[in-house]
Amino acid sequence: MDDPEHRETRRRLLELAGTGSVIALAGCLDMGANGTPGAPLDDRPVDWCLDMLDDEVPEEEATAPSIDGIERRDEDELDSKSDAIYECGARAGDQCGNCTYYIDDRTGDGFGACTEVAGQIRSVDWCALWQPREKLGEGD
Repeated sequence: MDDPEHRETRRRLLELAGTGSVIALAGCLDMGANGTPGAPLDDRPVDWCLDMLDDEVPEEEATAPSIDGIERRDEDELDSKSDAIYECGARAGDQCGNCTYYIDDRTGDGFGACTEVAGQIRSVDWCALWQPREKLGEGD
C-alpha cells in the first residue's frame, strides 16, 4: 500500500485538490476581469452611478460637519465630481463612508455629502480626495 506508484498518485491528487481550492477561493474573493479584488464583474464604467446623484444636497447635510467634525466648504468652493475623480465603488477598501470628509446621510434618502465635493455622495464610492478618518475607533 505504500509503494512508490501509490505515493505518486496520492501526491498528484493532493496537487489537483490544492489547485482547485485556489481557483475556488479566487472566485469567492470577487476577482474582476482585470484581477483586481472588488473590480466590477459587469465591466461598468467608473461613473455609472452619477446619474442617480443630485447636484444639490439637503440643508441638513449642507450645513453639517463631516464624520470627523470638518466643516463643509462654501458651495462655490466645492470641487466637482469630475475634478475630484469621483468613482462609483470603493478602491482597495477606501470609500467615502470611511473618509474624513464624509457627511453621513441625515435625511434617510441613502445619500450623504462631502465637505470637499459638490452634490450627493454615496458612502460606497471613492474619489481622489479620500483621506482616512481621524477619529476612527473612538466610539464609532
